[in-house]
Amino acid sequence: LIVLAVFVITYYFVFNKRYKTSVMVMLNGLLLATTGIVKSLSIEKLHEFIDFNTLGLLMGMMIIVGLLKNTGFFHFVAVYAVRIGRGNLKRTINMIVISVALLSAFLDNVTTLLVFAPILFSISDATGIDSSELIVLGILSSNVGGISTMIGDPPNILIGSASRLSFLDFMINLAPASILILLFLLRRSISSIKATEEIEQNLRAFAATDPKSTVTDFSRLKRLLVVFIFVLIGFILHSFINVELSLIAMLGAVVSLVIVGKDFEEVAKEVEWNTLFFLIGLFILTYSLKEVGLTDIITNALLKLSHPSLIAMLLVWISGFGAMFLGAVPTTTILIPVTKSMVNLGLPSSLWWAIALGAGLGACGTTIGAAVNMVGVGLLKKFTNRTISFGEFLKKNIRFTLLILAVSTGYILLVFKLGW
Repeated sequence: LIVLAVFVITYYFVFNKRYKTSVMVMLNGLLLATTGIVKSLSIEKLHEFIDFNTLGLLMGMMIIVGLLKNTGFFHFVAVYAVRIGRGNLKRTINMIVISVALLSAFLDNVTTLLVFAPILFSISDATGIDSSELIVLGILSSNVGGISTMIGDPPNILIGSASRLSFLDFMINLAPASILILLFLLRRSISSIKATEEIEQNLRAFAATDPKSTVTDFSRLKRLLVVFIFVLIGFILHSFINVELSLIAMLGAVVSLVIVGKDFEEVAKEVEWNTLFFLIGLFILTYSLKEVGLTDIITNALLKLSHPSLIAMLLVWISGFGAMFLGAVPTTTILIPVTKSMVNLGLPSSLWWAIALGAGLGACGTTIGAAVNMVGVGLLKKFTNRTISFGEFLKKNIRFTLLILAVSTGYILLVFKLGW
């Protein structure tokens, strides 16, 4: 009861937003560790409740992405996507949605949106299209693209580390679902934004920008892209070469630092420390929930359904609604020990795909679903002085979110039928 109360209090402060989320989660995690309420929370067992593989992977990728960003790479992709559109609104929006989704599959989706947001707002200014519609499209495409790989978003990174499934496993099982849902998103994007001759004329003028003008150092960019490609190859082969993803990511990060001639102190600003400390606190809280038996209660309740496909369907919707109203990362960390227990009892490993799809796509429903949602809403306020309330965002996206969760449920049933 005490552990559950601490967890509820933590999220009261998270939703209250009076204090910084990462600080409050870390504070309450440390309180559980120092008060001795959960006896197994000790320094000697640190590796059991803090996932250093996830933290190392995130930190390594943050450094690589930060260095790539400083070369102008993301701006180059964004402007090039607009230029391919050649002034046609439908083609331009499609290219932006596809570009954001593709980059979010392999890079930090928050960084991807941070770079694309000014382009989206510039298109809004040039054409008169509602800026809130464009930023919401950016948010949705980032979430949809992020589910396709193990490194696409934090929930998948957590699942990958806990399940010991490979990078290829994630791509083979989740990329098809991501592509299918991306098609639904492209259809939604075109129906929500109408083209006029004036809009397309303004867009043609905007598309005349030379993408090369956005790159600050072509030589450095080429070398960093080579390192990044080798890191991705390492991720794909990691289960064959028996090297942890975190080590591959950190090796790539250090080699990138050598290339640009910077040290760790200089690149520290590229690391999202709030995210890392938030995860550490969350690891402590969810480990405590597991140790006092609360996750076992959820596991036993799900096992009463007896049929694995029914359990998987329910996991999609539990994780989907959990992500909408609690957040994708907290929901995933709570469900990981539940899913792990069921898989250890002999249920198919496909259950991992259920919570990956549910959490990743359910996050599309509200402003608090994922970090990229909150960042996108913040950017809208910063650049346009407009805002989207929780209720407005929910109303705008709830039908689409329920649709893609239903599609994910059908996809999971297909996975079980084919025995993937």
